[in-house]
Amino acid sequence: MEGQSNEDSISAIKEMKQQLESRAETLHTTQLDIIASLETLAPGIVSSLDLSLKTISAFNDKPYTPLSQILPSKPNCLIKPHIPKFPLDNNNNSNNNNSKVPVSKPSPTRELERSSLLDESGGPLSVVRSMVAVCLLERVPFNPIDSSTVLRKLENDSSATVAERAALRELGGESGAILAVEMALRSIAEDNGSVELEEFVVSGKSRVMVMNIDRTRLLRELPETKQLNEGNSNSTEVGRSVESGGGFAVQDMWMGGGQPPPMMMMGPRGAGGMGPRGMGMIGVPRGVGVPPPMHRQVPTLVKPRTEEDDMKDLEALLNKKSFKEMQKSKTGEELLDLIHRPTAKETAVAAKFKSKGGSQVKEYCSALTKEDCRRQSGSFIACDKVHFRRIIAAHTDVNLGDCSFLDTCRHMKTCKYVHYELDSTPDVSSMMMGQNSLTPQKSLKPQSAHYCSEVELGEPQWINCDIRSFRMDILGQFGVIMADPPWDIHMELPYGTMADDEMRTLNVPALQTDGLIFLWVTGRAMELGRECLDLWGYTRIEEIIWVKTNQLQRIIRTGRTGHWLNHSKEHCLVGVKGNPEVNRNIDTDVIVAEVRETSRKPDEMYAMLERVSPRTRKLELFARMHNVKAGWLSLGNQLQGVRLVDEGLRARFKAGYPDVDVQPTSPPRVTSSTPMEVDIKPSGGTHFAEPT
Repeated sequence: MEGQSNEDSISAIKEMKQQLESRAETLHTTQLDIIASLETLAPGIVSSLDLSLKTISAFNDKPYTPLSQILPSKPNCLIKPHIPKFPLDNNNNSNNNNSKVPVSKPSPTRELERSSLLDESGGPLSVVRSMVAVCLLERVPFNPIDSSTVLRKLENDSSATVAERAALRELGGESGAILAVEMALRSIAEDNGSVELEEFVVSGKSRVMVMNIDRTRLLRELPETKQLNEGNSNSTEVGRSVESGGGFAVQDMWMGGGQPPPMMMMGPRGAGGMGPRGMGMIGVPRGVGVPPPMHRQVPTLVKPRTEEDDMKDLEALLNKKSFKEMQKSKTGEELLDLIHRPTAKETAVAAKFKSKGGSQVKEYCSALTKEDCRRQSGSFIACDKVHFRRIIAAHTDVNLGDCSFLDTCRHMKTCKYVHYELDSTPDVSSMMMGQNSLTPQKSLKPQSAHYCSEVELGEPQWINCDIRSFRMDILGQFGVIMADPPWDIHMELPYGTMADDEMRTLNVPALQTDGLIFLWVTGRAMELGRECLDLWGYTRIEEIIWVKTNQLQRIIRTGRTGHWLNHSKEHCLVGVKGNPEVNRNIDTDVIVAEVRETSRKPDEMYAMLERVSPRTRKLELFARMHNVKAGWLSLGNQLQGVRLVDEGLRARFKAGYPDVDVQPTSPPRVTSSTPMEVDIKPSGGTHFAEPT
């Protein structure tokens, strides 16, 4: 029995030797093909290798054959060679005291499985996976990329081999190469989880987006890395078997028969040789920091995924909001912000209850008196908080401290304790501030409306602008303002309208401190107009009615406005601010005039306003070119450019809007130097004397 077991061991060792020699021969042929293909890419590499091999052969006293004599004429790097693996079953027999380790013969089933794995690793899917892995690894730094962009990069890659392009077509089939790329991405994600994918739909078609990659795991998809791993494992197995079984060495394998010494050359993806796709001499892609195989660290064991991990990932994926849900959430947040934002009316109502000049509530100082406050702060001036002052009378004993009753003490005139009162005296006197205390401070008079100059009385002025955003503060003060706003009356109109809040927030208060405003309203804008007058600081005092007539001077019965009845009239609300000097009771509140262009008001209105407030500056808001009048400044977005004749107004406008052209280039000058005389009688009526 013992002799038969020895014969079995010897036969097994011989079989292993034959397999090792066959594997070495196959690797040698593959490396020759690699070197031949490298010569086409990098001329002169064969001569460099010859010099190195000659030196190594001389050192080992082995015969040397130049590579040029043994290299194939046409390298075949597109077909991955079938490299047989060395089968070993390390079944150590602890009961056997002998150093011999019996090696079992490989079963046909295991050989079939290994050959099928090799065939699968060299198939189209493996090639496409390697192509996709290189494409993703070259993105430094990595940014999310979709499958269609990956396909375009692969198709536009000039260094792609014929076999790689054929693998794309073969794997994609009738669905196209995009299916091959997506299959490779999903396969990589399922095998080692080195890519993080996310599905999205474009034009009804499902696509894959690569959100993130794990470079360490993704490097395993490269065929060079696979060969390194296989080579290391095979060399480890062979070393163990030789040490325990036969004791033969394989270090002279590459030196016999004039064959070159071992030099590991990595091949292209899925081909077994080295391709031109950006690989170095050790098969490392450009831009990827991978240590050389000789210094490679032992890979850490990856914890296998459990069903619980899969359920957690699935739950996280289900809880993640889709793009449509995120858009709906964003829209809902905008609606909530719009709903919670206070309107102009609410802001105005809240402003009514605010204290004039800001909050009047002040905090008491913890130091009580100004002397103690200055002492604690180390300053010469006390803080702005409320302080008290000690009441020290002739009978007061400071050593007794404060009175328990303080200001409620009934015997304050005789109480010897210290009492307090509010200290309203200024901390710093007016003399110390550089002011003369003997001169009382004069109260400022409110600015009255300016009167027109001679140039303004004889020339019309206008500004084409958006009244909602125009700087009203550069226009100055006016005695009369007339406005015909484009109210939103919920009807179809031949012009654009303004929202209610836009009307409420117009900067009309900056135009007048003392004067009259005439606001045209109609339909639902009648109540809104009264509200705007109140918000702008006006008090409604009158209401003018314009009765509309047609060409035959008959009342119009087919008005264009009105929800229930046809409107044959328009209303003009009259508001007053401050204490203007105007002529009263010289006109009526009814105007009967003919209807002309859209929104054009009767000319009688301008004459009446001139009689009510003669020679004052007048402003018309929302005007058109047919509204411009001498002595008036017109504002609107349907006017032609900017025309200003008053020098002061021109200067202020150019300072605020330097890029806008102002006409005329040279404004007209006043021909008469006689000043305008104004005679104001005590009765309150204002009478004007024309210049002589």
